[in-house]
Amino acid sequence: MAVIIYPRTMNWSYMKQRPQQLMTQLGALGHQVFFENLAPLDSEFTEIEENVYLFTDTKAFLYKKLPALRKEHPVVVWTTWSKLRTRIETLFKPDITIYDCCDEFPHWAKYEPKMIESADHVVCTADVIHTRLSLAYPEKPLTLIPNGADPSFFHIPATERPADLPEGPVAAYIGAWAYWVDHELFAKAAAAYPHVHFVSIGAPYGSSGDYSHLPNVHILGEKPHYELKRYLRHIDVALIPFQYHPITLATNPVKAYEYMAAGVRVLSTALPECIAMEPHVRTATTHDDFISKLGDILQHPDSEESKQARIAYARSNRWIERGKAADQVIAETIRLRGLGGR
Repeated sequence: MAVIIYPRTMNWSYMKQRPQQLMTQLGALGHQVFFENLAPLDSEFTEIEENVYLFTDTKAFLYKKLPALRKEHPVVVWTTWSKLRTRIETLFKPDITIYDCCDEFPHWAKYEPKMIESADHVVCTADVIHTRLSLAYPEKPLTLIPNGADPSFFHIPATERPADLPEGPVAAYIGAWAYWVDHELFAKAAAAYPHVHFVSIGAPYGSSGDYSHLPNVHILGEKPHYELKRYLRHIDVALIPFQYHPITLATNPVKAYEYMAAGVRVLSTALPECIAMEPHVRTATTHDDFISKLGDILQHPDSEESKQARIAYARSNRWIERGKAADQVIAETIRLRGLGGR
């Protein structure tokens, strides 16, 4: 077992993304996980999940907590942000650093070479990233660990329709309402099907389109992760309407797994990772293709066989499995570094 530090990148409560999911699974497997929260906490070293502790007082962690832990266990830093390399090396002085390359944000690229050079192992989320990194860094240990489905999405209790979800057919996008969303496509689809409510649930991130002229578009904003299930139960089609962009072409969408776990039909732009999920996710190449396939989905009722196949696909791709893969990476890296006897 190891002490795992996830350094300051986000708040634990901000959505529920790959870092929170993986740290939860690693804690459940017996590691002691310390998640450095951005926002102040009412109580330091709060156990938020089994063996997962939040902290913001980095000085107290470094001088009061970490020395005793270091005597008993290897210290592993698991980071998703390449810009933190210097801070990681200077403050935490880990025995092992694992860099989890989960996004292709262009403004992070300049920090990546030195981060990978200092990392003991590199993890990535998508085949596109895996191919790029394996060619650029052929000597670096590299493991593909895609995103996964939250186990709680397989068991959605019967609930009343949320008050802010309009009555009638619903096509919904759940996720960051960001610049990589194809807002032109979303607006075109809403205009093409005025009898369908097009709903966005997610935090705003950057600029977005103007939908004021479309009364069937409803921007509901961010909801706590645990509430998303209440909405998914009443959604007819779940959408991933992304632009073709370096970020999206290399993304393995968490939302696709959550949509499928809930049994909802999914239509996505033809992103490489979503094409690989066919037929459980339908993909479309152009705006016209997307709008046509959306009409076909809305026109034809879902079959129980297709629904159960989607759920089964998601069940074989849970965060539980991803956590076990991460645990194997950590165990093997500890073994190779000769740290197992501590």
